[in-house]
Amino acid sequence: LLMAISIERCISVLCPLWYRCHRPQHLSAVMCALLWALSIAVTAAVTSLCLLSKREHCSTALISMYLLNFLIFAPPMVISNVILFVKVLCGSRRRQPKKLYIVIFLTVFFFLVFGVPLSIHNFLQQFNYSIMLSQVFFLLACVNSSINPFIYFLVGGCQRHCSLVSLQVAFRRVFEE
Repeated sequence: LLMAISIERCISVLCPLWYRCHRPQHLSAVMCALLWALSIAVTAAVTSLCLLSKREHCSTALISMYLLNFLIFAPPMVISNVILFVKVLCGSRRRQPKKLYIVIFLTVFFFLVFGVPLSIHNFLQQFNYSIMLSQVFFLLACVNSSINPFIYFLVGGCQRHCSLVSLQVAFRRVFEE
């Protein structure tokens, strides 16, 4: 889903007229549904191969899944975020980057820093190669899983005193765009 969101935000910045006037209304929903279906199919295939067959088939399925993630899903997400980041930086100095762009950039950045290392570690384990203890990578993945609410809160802003009401306001500010 990060890939779909990143690409859509990038297109909305690079081609704003097309995005507003010609983009199919349900494109985002269809793309997300297709990505979820692909994800479920790949996970089901890998799980069934690993539960029902020999170790070689499981290892091949896992390697294929990791390669799919690294070669198909990650590059468009990274490229679209770099384009978006450069466009926002090189754009008008009068306007500050919109909060939603900052949230997307930070979410992808922290996903790459905290989430991807576990996938790389798991991929390397298929070849009996390990860099560090698995617990370090699991800890990074846990940080990745819990960091998004903090990003939303910090970007949404809490200028005065922080309370539950201001937390709700911060979330609303981020997602109003």
